[in-house]
Amino acid sequence: MKRIQLIGSLILLISGIPAMAQQQGQYSMYMVNQYVLNPAVTGTEDYIDLKAGFRAQWVGLDDAPKSYYLTGHAPIGKHMGHTDHQDVKPLAWHSVGGMLTGENTGPLNKTNFYVSYAYHLPLSSKINVSLGAFLGGQQYRAKRSELFPAADNDPTINQASSAISPDGSLGLWVYGKRFYVGTSTLQIFNNKVNVSSDGTSASTRLNRHYFATAGYRIKLDSNWTLVPSIMIKGIAPAPASLDLNCKIRWQDKFWGGVSWRNMDAIVGIIGMTLQQKYDIGYSYDYTTSQLANYSSGSHEIVIGYRIAHLDKKPAPAQFW
Repeated sequence: MKRIQLIGSLILLISGIPAMAQQQGQYSMYMVNQYVLNPAVTGTEDYIDLKAGFRAQWVGLDDAPKSYYLTGHAPIGKHMGHTDHQDVKPLAWHSVGGMLTGENTGPLNKTNFYVSYAYHLPLSSKINVSLGAFLGGQQYRAKRSELFPAADNDPTINQASSAISPDGSLGLWVYGKRFYVGTSTLQIFNNKVNVSSDGTSASTRLNRHYFATAGYRIKLDSNWTLVPSIMIKGIAPAPASLDLNCKIRWQDKFWGGVSWRNMDAIVGIIGMTLQQKYDIGYSYDYTTSQLANYSSGSHEIVIGYRIAHLDKKPAPAQFW
């Protein structure tokens, strides 16, 4: 029975405890770090972009997911051969990055690790297109001692079951100073993950996840900017999920907004940028699904640091 429970718990983590059978982590603050969902975002800014995020999902629900990420990416040679003349098409450039993510659901843990590469090709002096890829792996781990705290006499209680699977993603990003449009496919290998404990084994498949997003920056006056955006997420056999977002920004320093995620939550977001170097943002999800009967909502925080190239000051983020 213990073996069955252990394997079953691992399968739950791999199959995706979050809503909509989603195996990837849920994020409400992806608007401030699109890199977590699309490798083609690698190197889109004019600086080294470092960010860290933490999310507490469905607070109040026993063993609810808690997740984190660390990301960093930068362009390579973006300014080499470029010109400030608006009518001259700049040169293409490369970019690299890396990401570490983790999720804890009770005694079950998942860790993802990736490196990324993207190639940026200017279509004109104002529009660029980027193709990018993540390559890395996913590790799943469960501690028997936390699954079965009463089994102190079991000599295998301190053992842990784990499984590792290679993983990769592809993305496309078309962008300018006022807009972005992107698509990505995560878990492209569609691998099976095998887990085992005490001679018992089981497997499940890492389904592909599809994301499509777009946003437009509307300058209201010299101080205020409005950015509406949309995100569509899909994973078979669950129905597609829709996010509608609207954010308002003052002088590229302070911002706030609201998101609506169908069949899931209404999200409030707020944040600031200091000295064009430091970013901090917070979001609160008010759950609208039946989980609202058991949870007080979800919290997420993102902090960031921009490292300028050479003697240049970090430019304001292009979209957010």
